[in-house]
Amino acid sequence: MSITANPLSAETYARAAAFAPPAFVPHLSGVSQGYWVDADHHFFCVTEVNAEGDMATVPKIANVDSDTVVTVMEPGTLAALIAGHGEKDIDVAALAAAQYDMPDMDTLVVCVGPDSYHVELGGPTLLDVQTLDPTPALHSPDGRYATFLKDHAVWLRDRMTGATTQLSPDGAVHHAYGAGPESGIMPVTGRKFPMPNGLWSADSQWFVTHRIDERALPDAGLVEHVPIDGKRATPHIYKVAGPDVEPGQVEFVAFHISSGRAVSSAEWPLICQPFSPFAFRSCWFSGDSLYFLRWDRFSSELALMGLDLATGELSTVLERKAESGWLDTHPMITGQPIIRPLPESGELIWYSDADGYAHLYLHDLASGTLKNAITSGAWMVREIVHVDTAKRRVLLLASGFEDDTDRGHRRLCAVNFDGGDFRTLLAVDGDVAAPADPVSGVDQLKSFRPSYASGGVSPGGRHVVVSIGSADQPTRTILVEIATGRQTELFQSNVEKLWTAPKPQRFEVLAADGVTPLYGAMYFPTGFDPAGCYPLVDYVYPGPQLNWFVRRFPSVMALNLQSVVELGMIGIILETRGMPNRSRAFHQAGQGRMLEPQLSDHVAAIKQLGERHGFLDRNRVGMFGQSGGGHATARAMFDYADIFKAGVSICGNHDNRNYISYWIDKYGGRPGTFEREEQSNVTVAHKLRGKLLLIHGDMDDNVHPAHTLAVSAALIAANKDFEHLIVPGAGHGVLLESPYAFRRLLDFLARHLIGAEPPGEYPLNWSPADYHATLRLMNDAI
Repeated sequence: MSITANPLSAETYARAAAFAPPAFVPHLSGVSQGYWVDADHHFFCVTEVNAEGDMATVPKIANVDSDTVVTVMEPGTLAALIAGHGEKDIDVAALAAAQYDMPDMDTLVVCVGPDSYHVELGGPTLLDVQTLDPTPALHSPDGRYATFLKDHAVWLRDRMTGATTQLSPDGAVHHAYGAGPESGIMPVTGRKFPMPNGLWSADSQWFVTHRIDERALPDAGLVEHVPIDGKRATPHIYKVAGPDVEPGQVEFVAFHISSGRAVSSAEWPLICQPFSPFAFRSCWFSGDSLYFLRWDRFSSELALMGLDLATGELSTVLERKAESGWLDTHPMITGQPIIRPLPESGELIWYSDADGYAHLYLHDLASGTLKNAITSGAWMVREIVHVDTAKRRVLLLASGFEDDTDRGHRRLCAVNFDGGDFRTLLAVDGDVAAPADPVSGVDQLKSFRPSYASGGVSPGGRHVVVSIGSADQPTRTILVEIATGRQTELFQSNVEKLWTAPKPQRFEVLAADGVTPLYGAMYFPTGFDPAGCYPLVDYVYPGPQLNWFVRRFPSVMALNLQSVVELGMIGIILETRGMPNRSRAFHQAGQGRMLEPQLSDHVAAIKQLGERHGFLDRNRVGMFGQSGGGHATARAMFDYADIFKAGVSICGNHDNRNYISYWIDKYGGRPGTFEREEQSNVTVAHKLRGKLLLIHGDMDDNVHPAHTLAVSAALIAANKDFEHLIVPGAGHGVLLESPYAFRRLLDFLARHLIGAEPPGEYPLNWSPADYHATLRLMNDAI
């Protein structure tokens, strides 16, 4: 494609730069955290508020009885109260990075810099200033103890006396207590931030951690070619568990704090996955037992195990085996398992999609015998929000109902344990979300927050925190009285004040099978003219472990795409088959192939949208994506060269045979199958006809840069023209870590889709703090 006579202006690039997530997110207001501080009446939350261009973090308290939301303390008043009392001077600007907690209705704790400030609200009076421990620790719910890592062991600190004792026995390199796996995701990054892995029981009597044995695994490594200290290149060696290597093993060890007694699961060790079991909360206390999930290598066999803390006896509570495909305990890989042991009644709520849709089942806890189905139908359970054992009722999120405009939209529902009295409590033309009860103390890294404090249903069971939104409507956070539906408005995003372009437009198309409905959103540039003719860019991620089309306005993915389309394109994000949150058949379509039918669904959608909209130029279609999306983008350029004319593949895992074993073992074909070999981009790179840019960070310890280099080698061997960018020092988040990489994405698509020359070396700049603010939005649960 030739370059047009009219290059893109700096003003056009300025609009694009303003939508880049690290530039946009720091101005985006929202609820960043919250929990109930009493049984049913008061909900504490922290809001990020954009006031005259400056962000302020403000603690709020909502009273559901009076329908009021008031500021606990204004930032200016707080700054004046605590100024000069800590190691560093604090002003209003510094409070934007503070963490706030309310241990009770009378006290506000503010953690900023190296100090925590304890404020009595009645005065207000500064009660105490404490120096925060710089060592990452997990805090007991009663606030008395903290556990931290030292010399490959777990240590205990008494926060009242300051005394420290070694809790676990001595560990060793690659056989340590509390450390995350090195044979998984981001082992080099993990060394820089050595977070302890473990869990306190709700009564603060027990602490459980794990010991991971990776000693027999082979070594792999990265070279830090440009260290920040300016010295010579530095190698970083770590362990790796590839598809042809037996993974490491995990042993749980629970310690009784007062007696020092320990119980272990060494009798039945777990297979080490690419993340700690505590990262995704697949280990938790309930009653007098510790429960955890045990998988086989291919995630086709699953068992719920129980470790009796009194006797040390280990038992199998329930087992399940899939005849084909894989098993999940939550539709999304990051979700808390939708499983609830109920020792009080001797029952177990179990999650399964064995009948084709994910539903809840009631089992006997002692024998594992099925008692009855709790839910059923051609729809699916997405989350257990709360279990009311007294009323024998489950509050849940569900989706997939045929009369919804988008079957990915969730509803808030309730049902009895016996499956009776199923009701929809809240449904809108949008997505309904509510935080699940933290069955595993998800906030134990916070020093002054009750770690089992509910961020969803109030402890008394009367109210639930709900957020409502969609791909084209700002998110609202409300408090809902469960029995009556009465609502208290808590907060609404300010995105409409910041969004200068037309709002995204939701759409529905049919999959490549001509039958299955798919959903997505289309994005338009500022100044969009429906009579014009625009290239189309497809922002892709194939799953299968998460859903790329987030029903929120905006998501980080939407901002990335909006930044690109501001150059003068139309963009789409699409949910395809092979992704979660629909039926088992939908999720596991093409099981083993990794990228099909996902890419064929993208092609089908593009053709349908092109027929509907005259402003789309079907001869100028491009794609970009990162990680699995980088894998998909390159494959689209190879397999669908007649459709996609330009693509940017970012940190793609181009050959999963050389990626972490968990990925291809669970989602790919079994060893020796056609699907396992067919997914590699290296074998089909010779088919490239369009314009391709490959981007990778040289310190990517999730997807090794060797993946991109292998595709580059194949392209060179085939004598193909392509572009290649290796970003020194960047990791797996290279697109948002590196403003330069983001600018090169814009430049490439401007040249090869719009056909216009970008302004020379346009400066994009954002700080590491802006990047981390973006990650918070990406992981925001509310």
